[in-house]
Amino acid sequence: MKQILYAVYVLLIAIVLIPKEKLFFTLESVLSKNHVFIAGEQLDDRLVYLDADDGQLVLDHQQVASIGQIRIAPWIVFNRLSISSISISPLYRTFFPGEIDEIEFTYSLLHPLSMQMHGEGDFGRCNGVVDLVNKKVRVVFEATPELRNYPLLVFKLHQDREGLVYESDF
Repeated sequence: MKQILYAVYVLLIAIVLIPKEKLFFTLESVLSKNHVFIAGEQLDDRLVYLDADDGQLVLDHQQVASIGQIRIAPWIVFNRLSISSISISPLYRTFFPGEIDEIEFTYSLLHPLSMQMHGEGDFGRCNGVVDLVNKKVRVVFEATPELRNYPLLVFKLHQDREGLVYESDF
């Protein structure tokens, strides 16, 4: 019992000492390779997770969306990136849903070859898997009447037994 408590204590200390701001800047660096930038965010390190509030998503020098909050929770065994309160710019609402409540990416050491995704917004709900080995993304959208308000998005989806599916390589 004493060894388990010691292991939990060491794990907690490791989580607190992880340079969470460095993880956020690494995320920005990866995005910048595709000309996507997060600007104007306010970082707040909260010991076990990092919040980046009120950011603007910029693509090729044009604001694409405003982001209410980005939360990075690096818990070593189970990691989570949560992006909430996303409002797409009116110029891009024909391509993307206008309001996205939350998109959550989770990565677990129990499944190290893939990352899970879950999203909710004015389009309904979606679930997906990011295959890190084959570099493929598969997102399944629920067939809701709200999703039909985005014809360009629906055009890129195909029907499957699970629902409307978007697949892509990265």
